[in-house]
Amino acid sequence: MPQQPKIAYIVKTFPKLSETFILNEILGLEKLGMEIEIFSLRSPSGEPVQAAAGEVKAKVTYVPARVEHGMPPPLACSILLAHLFVALSHPWQYARTALFCRSEHGDRWLKNFGQAVFIAYRLQCGRFNHLHAHFANLPTSVAEMVHGLTGAAYSFTAHAKDIYLTEPVELKRKMEGAVCVLTCTAYNQRYLDAISPGLATVHLAYHGVDTARFESVATSLGVRAEPLILSVGRLCEKKGFPYLIRACRILKDRGFQFQCGIVGSGELYSDLNALISELDVADCVSLRGQMVQKEVIVLYRSASIFVLPCLVTDDGDRDGIPNVVMEAMVSRIPVISTPISGIPELVDDMVNGILVPERDIRAIADAIEMLLLQPALGRRLGGNGRTRVLDRFALDASVRRVHGILMQAVDASRHPTRSPKPGVDAVGVGVPAGPTRSVDG
Repeated sequence: MPQQPKIAYIVKTFPKLSETFILNEILGLEKLGMEIEIFSLRSPSGEPVQAAAGEVKAKVTYVPARVEHGMPPPLACSILLAHLFVALSHPWQYARTALFCRSEHGDRWLKNFGQAVFIAYRLQCGRFNHLHAHFANLPTSVAEMVHGLTGAAYSFTAHAKDIYLTEPVELKRKMEGAVCVLTCTAYNQRYLDAISPGLATVHLAYHGVDTARFESVATSLGVRAEPLILSVGRLCEKKGFPYLIRACRILKDRGFQFQCGIVGSGELYSDLNALISELDVADCVSLRGQMVQKEVIVLYRSASIFVLPCLVTDDGDRDGIPNVVMEAMVSRIPVISTPISGIPELVDDMVNGILVPERDIRAIADAIEMLLLQPALGRRLGGNGRTRVLDRFALDASVRRVHGILMQAVDASRHPTRSPKPGVDAVGVGVPAGPTRSVDG
C-alpha cells in the first residue's frame, strides 16, 4: 500500500452542522489511514454540533488573521513570526502575493493574506504533503495564496453556491493553479470543464451517505397515525420552502389531514413564520428549528413524504445534490424535488422519486396528494430510492474515490510535468514543490 500522505485541509468553519459531508469525508479518510490537519478560517458560532465530530482525530487549528488587542501573547508572537519567516524565506513571493491579494480581495485582503501567511508557516512546521480546500470561494482563495507564497501544491472541492456565485474568470484561475479539482455532481463537472476546457482536471466525486446511520430508519417504518410531510435544509431562498408552504395551503383546502415539518435555521425564518400565519396553516405547518442528524433521523422514522422544492435563484445560486434528499431516500421515504442542477443524477422521476418544475406550487401539491392517496406508489418509490443510494451514493465508495484522487494529486505534486514560469520561484515550504504557476495566473 502506498505511504499515506499528510494533508492540510482548509475549510471555512469546522465543525459546521450543515456540512456533514465534510465531516464524513474526513472521518472516512482517517479510517483509510490518511493523516489530516484541519485549518478552519472561522471559529464555530455556537450552533449544535454533530456527535460524530467528536470522532475526528485530526488536529483543528483556528487560523488567526492578524494581531489584535487582547490576543494571548503566544498567539500574537506566532503570527508575527509567521510573517517574518515567510517574508525572509520568500521575499518576492511574499510581496507579489500581498499585491495580488490587495487587488483581488478589497477590504478583506489583509485578513485573507494574514491567514494564508499563517498556514504557509504551519506547512513548514508540519511537513505536509498536500493542501486541499473545501469550497471554491474563501477556502480556495486562501489555498491559492499559500501556493503563491510557497509553491505548495493544492487541490479543492467545489460544491454549489461557491461555483455559481463566483466569477468564471476567478474560477478559471483557481482551477488552473490547482493540481486537480473535485466536485459533487456531473452537472457541476460539465460547468467547470466548460470554464477551463482541457486545462484543469475536474473529478466527479459524489457526496456519500453513511448508510449505517439510517439502518434503523429503513427497518423500523410502521403504520403512521397521521401523514408527516418532512423537509430539511437551511432556511434560504434556493431551498424553495415558501412554495412548499403554499402547496400545504392547497392541500388543506382540498381537505387533507397532515402535518408538515420544516427542519432548519437561516435568514428566512421570520419570513417563513409570517407566511405560515398569513396563509393560516399554523395548524398543519411548523418550523422545527435546527437539529443535529440524530434528531433528524427520529423524524425520518415517522415521515410519510420528503419534499425539498429546490430552485435556481435570480443571482444563480442553486443546490448540487442535497444530502438530505439522499438521507430520505436511504430511509425509504418517497421524495419530491425539482429537476435542477445535479438532482436528476439522484432522482429519476416516477422511478425512485418525483420531480416537479421549480416554483410550481400546484405541481408540488399534486405530487404530495398523489403519494397521500397511493401509499403503494410511495412504498415502491421509497424502496427504489434506497436501492439507488446504496448502489451509487454510499459513503464508503465516495471516500475511497476521494482518497484515490488525493493520492494521485500528491503524486502529481511530487513529479510535476509542467515547466516553471519565468520569474516564479516555486520553492516548497515543507512540501515537495508543486505546479509552479504564479498565484495570479
